Amino acid sequence: MTGNTATQSPIWILFREFFKIALFVVGGGYAILLVAEETFGKKYRWLREGELSEMLTLIQAVPGLTAGNIAIYIGYRTAGFWGALAALTGVALPSFLVITLIALGFAHLPMQNHFIQGAFIAVRTAITGLMLATLLRVWRQAIRSRVQLAIFLGGLAAVLLFHTNPGWLILFGLVFGPLYCLLLCRDLPAAAREEKSTP
Repeated sequence: MTGNTATQSPIWILFREFFKIALFVVGGGYAILLVAEETFGKKYRWLREGELSEMLTLIQAVPGLTAGNIAIYIGYRTAGFWGALAALTGVALPSFLVITLIALGFAHLPMQNHFIQGAFIAVRTAITGLMLATLLRVWRQAIRSRVQLAIFLGGLAAVLLFHTNPGWLILFGLVFGPLYCLLLCRDLPAAAREEKSTP
């Protein structure tokens, strides 16, 4: 960190950075994950490299919006309860303000206008690209063995071919994952090994 940021409160930095991220990043939780990793991992060095991608499963398994859960995780990891509260407030406030303004003027938007429809199409396309970029980044952390690849392909087939509720797949992962790590591979993920070795 620079000398200027070193003198600032981590709680204020969390609020400010998440406010900026939520205000300018379009695409929801996945897009915010990419920017948050750059900001808090590389710029401030408050997270280990790839930590947020490794913790994405846990972040998504907790009820709530992915963006809010990411903010709570980073905030609590950095500055405890007040850090989590500051980060969550920062990431939620822009959406609240923007949605409120849109709701006030939504009835006056010409939804059949070609420019309005074009803007929506462009945003959806950009979001698809951001989700693909997140998938590629998380892939390196999540798919490291044939068993993990088989789980991925099986889950993909279950959703696309058999329309299985994703909640059942998450429940399967929560039960199978610990059994696999402890009984079959007898190894822990990198993040768990680092936490275990920390005094």
